[in-house]
Amino acid sequence: MSLTEIQKYYSDSLVKFKDSNLIDGLSKETTYILYQIGLPNHHTFGGDYEFFGNVELLDNKYLKFGTKNTFFNEPFALCIDIKTEKIIGRTHYSEEILTYTINKDLKTYLEYIYTFTRFHHEIKIPQTLGEYYLNHKKYAHELKNRLISVEKNDVNTDFWHSSIEEMELGFI
Repeated sequence: MSLTEIQKYYSDSLVKFKDSNLIDGLSKETTYILYQIGLPNHHTFGGDYEFFGNVELLDNKYLKFGTKNTFFNEPFALCIDIKTEKIIGRTHYSEEILTYTINKDLKTYLEYIYTFTRFHHEIKIPQTLGEYYLNHKKYAHELKNRLISVEKNDVNTDFWHSSIEEMELGFI
């Protein structure tokens, strides 16, 4: 899978980012994705993720580049850790700010979103693996295998591991 393939798949729905000296300090690959490729607004586990084409620095550590709409209306930021370039989810829960790892970098994040979106559009329930409520483990296993084929370690991050586990258990 290439960035060009992903760009063609999402076409005009990709949100490209405005010039920012905050972005310019990131790796060439990350800046290329933000400025030239863009990111797709999408739905995955936990809500609808949106990009507005600008960034905001949080706590001098995280570069917020997206948000998530959920029925909980929890404050959420999709971020790049400016030192490691890991993709981080940052949410306010009660009085605390919690962070969790989503992917090792922006390229892997984009590839995982692309893989999840294709899985969602290509897998037909019940024709593919049977009724979901009886076969949710099979569907979770199929998604996990597709994600592993992209990058084997990121299925174990906080976000993807817990989401696939909830799918295996039939919660989602």
